[in-house]
Amino acid sequence: MSEMRDDAPLRYYDGDGVDPLPVVLDALRESGRDAERVEIDDLAGIDEFHALGRPATMALAELAGVERGAAVIDVGAGLGGPARFLASRYGARVTAVEPTRRFRDACAELTRRAGLAELVRTVDGTATELPVPDASMDVAWMQAVAISVRDKRAMADELRRVLRLDGRLAFFDSFARGEGELHFPVPWADGPEASFVATADELRSVFEAVGFKPVVWNEQEGAFAEIAQRSFTPTVDPAQVGLGRLMPDFEQRMGNLGRNIAEGRLGLLQAILRAI
Repeated sequence: MSEMRDDAPLRYYDGDGVDPLPVVLDALRESGRDAERVEIDDLAGIDEFHALGRPATMALAELAGVERGAAVIDVGAGLGGPARFLASRYGARVTAVEPTRRFRDACAELTRRAGLAELVRTVDGTATELPVPDASMDVAWMQAVAISVRDKRAMADELRRVLRLDGRLAFFDSFARGEGELHFPVPWADGPEASFVATADELRSVFEAVGFKPVVWNEQEGAFAEIAQRSFTPTVDPAQVGLGRLMPDFEQRMGNLGRNIAEGRLGLLQAILRAI
């Protein structure tokens, strides 16, 4: 998911400025699906822009205990896949925060075509400037966003500000392991100037410092084990409706992500933290 108003990450997600909506709709039509009345499972290969896709979202939602009617803020919502999933499957009321206009507009239109506009509101904002009142949210949701946020303390402060007492932060992201430099490009950055990967200890420390208590903290093997328990069968071939349609060098970027994990440079962190 895209995030931040830091110049480098924003420039990366602005990319060539191409509107992703026609690309997504054309992919749906070519696969024989209805592009006017969108089914969220048809989009799962292209609108879940994070490692391990829909199963990672399913696992995080279950661990967070998202309840029907919960007020959720999805930070760095991108095209809105997790926001629509939480609204459709859990009846959550989601504020989808996305700083990149082309993704924000596409998120809103795909949500409308999925019949979920009453449950998902798409707004401009960043992880360090969330456009909602204090203590107004039950769940703060972040997947593949912190890696694009330079100021982790400001991010943590803002997440804690918007959550009610005992609210939960549902967090899934890459973290730094070892001391080796990353292989670039990766899905969130062309190079190190737009990548702000922290260690798991650094993330835990900054969250605890602002008033979060870890309830679930799964690094690497623990995260993989949780996600592996969730089964999802795509309704369309991801080769037809997948991120390769939006990112021509997707295979190279995913290959580098896998290499970074295999070489111990990156790990995956899945965490639920309670606001205290």
